[in-house]
Order: sequence, then structure tokens, then C-alpha cells
Amino acid sequence: MFRKSIRNKLIAILLAAVIVPLSTSIFVTYGYTKRAVTEDRIRSTSALLFQGRENIKHYMETINQTSLSVYNDASFNLILQSGATDYISEQETYRALVHMANVMPDIYQIYLYLNRANQPYLMINGLFKRFPIESPPYRPDLGSGEIVIEPPHTSGTYGYSPTPYISPTVVMTLHRSIRLVPGTDEIGTLSVDVDMKGLAAMCDTLYEHGSEQLYVLDEAGRILYGPDKELWGQRPQENWVSDLLARPEPSGSIAWDGDGFRGVQVYNRLQTGYLNWTIVKRIPDDVLYREARALTRINTFVLVAFALLSVVVTVGAAVLFTAPIKRLLGYISQIQKGNMNVDIDMKRNDEFGILAARFRSMMQHINNLIVEEYRLELANRTNQLKALQAQIQPHFLYNALQSIGTLALHMNAPNIYKLISSLGKMMRYSMNTAETIVPLAKEIDHIRAYVELQRHRFDGKVVLTEETDERTLDAPVPKMTLQPLVENYFKHGFDPSSETDGSIVVRSERLPDGSTLVSVADNGKGIRPERLDEMRRLLRRAGLGSDTEAEDSGGAGIGLLNVLSRLKLTFGDGAEMRVEALRPHGFQVTITIPPNRNEA
Repeated sequence: MFRKSIRNKLIAILLAAVIVPLSTSIFVTYGYTKRAVTEDRIRSTSALLFQGRENIKHYMETINQTSLSVYNDASFNLILQSGATDYISEQETYRALVHMANVMPDIYQIYLYLNRANQPYLMINGLFKRFPIESPPYRPDLGSGEIVIEPPHTSGTYGYSPTPYISPTVVMTLHRSIRLVPGTDEIGTLSVDVDMKGLAAMCDTLYEHGSEQLYVLDEAGRILYGPDKELWGQRPQENWVSDLLARPEPSGSIAWDGDGFRGVQVYNRLQTGYLNWTIVKRIPDDVLYREARALTRINTFVLVAFALLSVVVTVGAAVLFTAPIKRLLGYISQIQKGNMNVDIDMKRNDEFGILAARFRSMMQHINNLIVEEYRLELANRTNQLKALQAQIQPHFLYNALQSIGTLALHMNAPNIYKLISSLGKMMRYSMNTAETIVPLAKEIDHIRAYVELQRHRFDGKVVLTEETDERTLDAPVPKMTLQPLVENYFKHGFDPSSETDGSIVVRSERLPDGSTLVSVADNGKGIRPERLDEMRRLLRRAGLGSDTEAEDSGGAGIGLLNVLSRLKLTFGDGAEMRVEALRPHGFQVTITIPPNRNEA
């Protein structure tokens, strides 16, 4: 009942006219806002990471410059070169280490080892230690480099006894090889333990805690800073770390879905002569699209409010405009019950009044319409009977041919069975009126059966050759397009008394523009030039050719004109037919089938 009611349809249409635009606006706005928010968030995050990178770079450069004071202090550098360990030299060493420790408040302790004197020193919280408990003294592994940054770890004692009232803490260590200047010989090593609180404080300002993640990774993928302090100094096994470090770009953003995270990763590389760090900020989708979802909720609220208002207005308008229709339906119900004299009383000047007047006028013709309906029903049943009879006759003929073919096999006459099968195939194809457009492959199969009958008729003196492109076999063509072209050969070109066997060649190819080219060529008697000109004039007078190619178009009588006419009706002016005389004798018909059918 809902589908049949105009009132309900009107309500649905009016509601759709309001809700569909609003819903579309919500989806479009959400998509645009989502994209805009993402791009803006990535830009702001990239700028924030750039500033953070510069701050961290400056912080690490300060630590590096502090460690370089071993070269800037002339008197201390002489002690390093000589390896002196007397009282004055140790006092000078103490002064230099205190100066380095006071440069940066984040320096936790400094360890110095003198190669030539085999003497280690440790400066921690103003305490100067000379003689370690362990032997041999600690020497950092610098490899072939001059500076190595050891990732975060718990501070050690470098072989000395623990310092009372000073608790271990998490530090990163800058290990420097001290060289003889001028020269490259190593005269000592310097290890500066830096409390991670300073670097962590800078990193804490670069992201929202609890909703975002920030990592600082070294070139080996170890975490220098991250949301989980337990993982500092370790390399996580997640795939995103390897993927990020493998990227050649110095900065950028990556959409990531895996390892329990779905969102965007924005990164920036910090590269100096001794650093190759990567700062990456991971923003989950629920944080990234928070503003877009908020706007969507507002739009949804507006939609619901408008929808409720629209329901009230729509129902009122629908009831107002459909009330006259309801009255008309009541009159029509009385007419359906047999009351042909019902009085349709609707005194209105609008379209509903005109409709009521038309109903009154229509009632006068109802009886005549009933009589006419009976007549039409009778004629329809007669036509159905004729159609059934027309179906019975081909089926009877197919069954009869099948019975004759079976009898031929029983009588050991396979050639007869083959001929009857070919004939049955042709008749079934030609009598099937359900198909008017068929694939080219079916047309060629029909020609194959037709030529097979002709071969037996003329003692095998006819040869059919197929040179078809596989891509053209699905091309649609009007049914019975090729048979008139082949039949034309047996009517006008084939000479049974000739010593040379008859030859029919069917070719097809796909043109670059998607059109299909089909040609039928024979080695028959050919055609006289004046007859060829006459057929071309027939095509021109019929309006089937107008350009240069059309001048070469033609047919061999009514059959070819009919083929070309059907091609033009099916495919439009793009369909063409070209005929030509072959040398030394023969005739060829070529048709061009456009890729698209005529929609007019």
C-alpha cells in the first residue's frame, strides 16, 4: 500500500529532497574537513618537529662543544699530552672537569682516561675521584670514529665505588677520543654522562601525552626517547621502525596501518657530523580526525532538526494536496462495484476539478471500452494460437530432419547425415527470430554450414578458407549479414564446369580505432566494369554513401543493398561496404563495422 499511495510517495519525495542534500553535505563536508585537517595537522606537526629538531641539535651541539674544551684549555691540553699525574696536574685536571660540569646543568658525571699515564678520573657532583676499585680502568669502545653517542642507559660508576647520597639515573653518554694536536694519535678518552631529563623535557613539548606518540631514534633504530621509558636504549621489533629508517627523504609523512597502530607518522631527520637521529611523531586516526568528527556531529544534529521540521511540513502538505485524490478514489471504488451512475461532485477550479470532469466524461464510454476489451482479448488469443502453430512447424521440421539423419547413420550413409545436420543447423539459425544481432563467430559458423551443403552439391569443388582475427569473433553484426555475400558467389560467380576449384576466403581484422573489417573474396568470373558502376550508382542514389570511400561502395543486387541498409540502421553512417574486382578474376566485398551501435 505504501508504494501505491501518492500521499506516501509525496512525503518520501519531499523528505528525500531535504535529507539527501543534507546527508550529501555532511559526507562532502566530512571528507573535505578530514583531508584539510590532515594536511593542516601534518604541516603544523612538520613545523613543530623542525623546531624541535633545531632545539635538540643546539642542545647536542652544546654538549659537543663542552667536550671540545679539552682542546681549548691550553694548560689542560698540555697535561693530556704529557700524561702528568703529579699534584699540580691533578688539580688542573680537577679544575678543567669542574668547568665542563658547570657549563651544562644536565651533565651528570664526567669520566676522563689518560692513555700515557693509564690514569682514569671521575667527576660527579663536584667530587673528583682518582683511583678506581676495578682494574684495568674502563675504556670506551669508539671503533674507528672520534665521537660515539651511547643511547639511554642507567648511569654506572666506571669502576669506582658508588657515591653516597647520589642515586643512579638514566643518562646518555657522549664518548670522545682525545687526539694529539697536531697529529692523530689518541692520548685519552672523555665520557660525558648527560641526564636524560633535559632531552626529555624538550621532547615532551612536541606532542600530546596520552593521545600521541613521539620517538627519537638513532641510526640503529634504538629509542633515545619514547613514551615508554622502559624501552629507552632498545630497538623495537615493529615493522614501522625499519620502514621509517629505510626512507631516503630527510622529512615527510607516512600513513601507517599495522603493529597495533593506525594513523599518520610525521618524521624529521637530525643529521650532523656525529649524529644521525630521526624524530617521529605518531598521530592516531582518532586524534587526527577529532575535529572532523565534531563537525560531523554538529551537522548530524542539524540534519535531525531539519528532518523533524520537514516531516511536519511534508505530512501537512501531503494531506492537503492528496485529500481531493482520496475523494476521487472513493468515487472510483463505487464505479468498480458496478455503480455506473455515481455522481462525481467536486466543484473545484484547479486540476482536480478538471480531473473529475474527465472522469464523468469517461464513464459514458465505459461500456464501449468493455466491448472493445473483449474483442481485443479474443484477437490476442487468436494470435497466441497462430504463434503456437508457427512454433510447432519448425520443431516438427527439426525433428523430421533429425529422424532422417538418424536413419542415414543406420543405413551407413554418413555423408547424408552430415548434409542433413548442416541443413538443420542453417534452418535453426535462420528461423530463430529471438536474435537479431549475433556475434561474428555465429555468422561464420552459419557460412561454414552453408558452404558445406554447396560443396556436396558441386562434388567438393568449393573450398572455404577462414582467416579471422580472434579479437573480432565477438564483434556484433546483424543476423544473416554474410550469407548474402557468399550466396552471391554461387549465383553469379561460380562456374561448375571450370577445371579450377572454387575458392571463398572469409577474412576479419581489428582496426586501430576498434572497428571490425570483414571481407568475402572469391575466384569466380568476376563482374563487368559497367555492371560494377551501375551497382555503385544504386548505392549512391539510395543515400548509402557520400564520401570518397562511398564511391567505391556497392553491392551485387538487392541482397547486398539489404545488407548495407541493415548495417547503416544498426551502426549508423560509420558502417561501410566496399566492392572490388580481383585480378585476374574474382570478386570481393568488404564491410566495416564500427565499434559502437547506433543509439538513435
